Amino acid sequence: MSKIIRCGVCGLGRIGWHFHLPAIKKTEGLKLTAVADPLQARLDEAQETYGISKTFTNWQEMADPALIDLAVIASPTVFHKEQCEFFMSRGIDVFCDKPIALNSAEAQEIADFAGKHQRKLMVYQPHRLTGTAVKAKEIIASGKLGRIYQIKRNCYSFVQRNDWQAFLSQGGGMLNNYGAHFLDQLLFIGGDKKVNKLHCETARLLSVGDAEDFVVVTMRGGSGILYRMDINMAHPLPGTDMEICGTLGSAVFQNNVWKIKYCEKLSDTTATTDMAAPDRRYPAREQNFIEEEAVNPEIDSADWYLYCRDYFNGSAAPFVPLEETLEIMRILKECRESSGVFWS
Repeated sequence: MSKIIRCGVCGLGRIGWHFHLPAIKKTEGLKLTAVADPLQARLDEAQETYGISKTFTNWQEMADPALIDLAVIASPTVFHKEQCEFFMSRGIDVFCDKPIALNSAEAQEIADFAGKHQRKLMVYQPHRLTGTAVKAKEIIASGKLGRIYQIKRNCYSFVQRNDWQAFLSQGGGMLNNYGAHFLDQLLFIGGDKKVNKLHCETARLLSVGDAEDFVVVTMRGGSGILYRMDINMAHPLPGTDMEICGTLGSAVFQNNVWKIKYCEKLSDTTATTDMAAPDRRYPAREQNFIEEEAVNPEIDSADWYLYCRDYFNGSAAPFVPLEETLEIMRILKECRESSGVFWS
C-alpha cells in the first residue's frame, strides 16, 4: 500500500452507519477522518463511537483535500450527483453508494466530470462479493451443470415501504434499491458486461409512496444466458434466492443451502417420428443424477473495502469498472421504458 487513505463519510443513515463506518475503521490502510450528516445527534454518536473529531452538519465543509483523500457518498440517491461532483471538483476521489445517480444521463455526467477533473470514481456494488455470488461462480466454473442457460435472482418479502425509498422523486423504488444490486450481481456471476435485450414490468402494490415495490426483469447478454430478476415486496411466503440452470442440471439456493442436482452426461436416446406415443405415455429417460449440497463461504462484508483501498491507493484496477456502472444505469433506464404498466 502506497499511502494511508483519509476517508470522509457523507451520510450516517442505514448504509453509512451499519457498513461504511465500521468497514473503514476495520480496514488497514484506511483512516476514518471525518463525517457529515444534517442531524447533530448522529454526528455526536459517530464522535462517541469512533472518536471522530471532524464532524459537519454541512457536507460541503468536509470537502477539504487537507482533511480527506476519499469521499464516501452514503446519502440518498437524489444527492449523489451534486455531492460526487462537488468533492471531485475539490480534488477528492469518490466512492459512491449505488445507484450512482437518479438516471443514466446523470450517471454519464458524473463519469464525464470525473474524467475532466482526473479523479478516481467507483461505485459500491456489495452483492458481487456475497457468499452467494462467490459460490454461484464456483458452481458454474465447475462445469457440473453443463452449458448455463438461465440464472435467476429472487427477493420476496412483505413490507409497506414508508421511508424515502417509497418515493420516485427521491430516487426510491425497488428497481433502484434492490434492482441495482441484483442486476449487477447477475451479470457479474454470468460474466456478461452488456445486455442486448430486456423486458421489465413493475407495479406499486403495498408501498405508501408512488414508487414500485414489484419488479420483474428478463434480460440477455452476449453469452446467451437468460437472466431473470423477481423482486416482490408483497410476497409473505419464502422462495428460492437464486437458481442456476444448465443443460446437465440445476443449482438452487434456499434457506442458506445450495442444492445441486446434475448428471455427468445425458442418457442415450433417439428421436421418433411416430405420432402414436408408446403406451400413451410422455417420453421419459432415467438419468443418473448426482445430488449434492453446499453452503456459502464465510465472507466478511468489510472485505469489500480491501478492493476499495487497493483501487484508490493505486495498487489495483477498479473492482467495479465505471463502464459496468454505466451499463447498469442504462439497463435501469430501459427497464423503466420497457414497463408498460407502472411507468406509463
